Amino acid sequence: MGVQQLGRGDLADFGDIDRSLASSTPLWLYILREAEVFANGETLGPVGGRIVAEVFLGALQADRAGFLRSNPNWRPTLPVADRERGFQMTDLLTLAGVDPTSRGE
Repeated sequence: MGVQQLGRGDLADFGDIDRSLASSTPLWLYILREAEVFANGETLGPVGGRIVAEVFLGALQADRAGFLRSNPNWRPTLPVADRERGFQMTDLLTLAGVDPTSRGE
C-alpha cells in the first residue's frame, strides 16, 4: 500500500492474549491498534483510512447511475481564489458561506 506500517513492538502485547496474534494479527485488530498508535484512537491510521477510502471509491465507481461513472472527467467550475492552484475545498466552503471569513470569525 506504500504506507507506514506498525512495527513488531506495536503488536507485541497481543502475544499475551494468544501467541499467534503478535505475528499473524487479524486485519480488524491491526486497524484498531494502528489508530491507537498513530492518532490516539481518534482517527484511522494509514491502512485503515486507505481501506475506507477505497471502499467509498469502489462503491461510487460501481454505481451505474452515479455521476462519477457517467462523467469521470468532470471538474468543478466554481469560482476559485487562486487560478494557478485551481479548485480547492476552501473554494467550496467559501461559496457555501461556511468558511471562517464568511462566518465572521
